[in-house]
Amino acid sequence: MPPAPPLSKGPAVGIGALVAVICDPDQVEAGEDDPVGVVVASGDKEIAPYPGIQRPRYWTVAFETAAYTADGRGPFEQASFPEWRLRVLDADAAADAATGDA
Repeated sequence: MPPAPPLSKGPAVGIGALVAVICDPDQVEAGEDDPVGVVVASGDKEIAPYPGIQRPRYWTVAFETAAYTADGRGPFEQASFPEWRLRVLDADAAADAATGDA
């Protein structure tokens, strides 16, 4: 059995949370960068897991600006992500992420 993805660390993710989506450049669906958005609903993965395997929680994120994948697909106004790929931001961190400052 493959190892479970790490649990998210930091503040809890929920509807209304300002988040950055952590992109892994090695994944097919990786984004150009770490897009910032607001959690607007609980999400769901399209593919069901094997029976008995716990699914990670998914959230639907509406992006501040349209997001693109690293291979140029998009623009996407919103998308669903597993919770472990979301990092909750405060308003100052979100402004820095949007301008490219860190």
